[in-house]
Amino acid sequence: MTAPTHSPFHQRLMHALRGWRRRAAERRRSRADSQHLAGMSDHELRDLGIGRSEVAGLLGRHRY
Repeated sequence: MTAPTHSPFHQRLMHALRGWRRRAAERRRSRADSQHLAGMSDHELRDLGIGRSEVAGLLGRHRY
């Protein structure tokens, strides 16, 4: 018995859904990282070797 083949539409749909899921996970991870860094004191950030003004750039975002 052979596995069923999927139509090109089904393949494109599954590819799009996987991409959406991956981007949603990246947004959640980035939001969690930014919230964690925003909650740190200036002293803690300096211990990591970064300044508060560098946080947005490190996360690839314009604000946190």
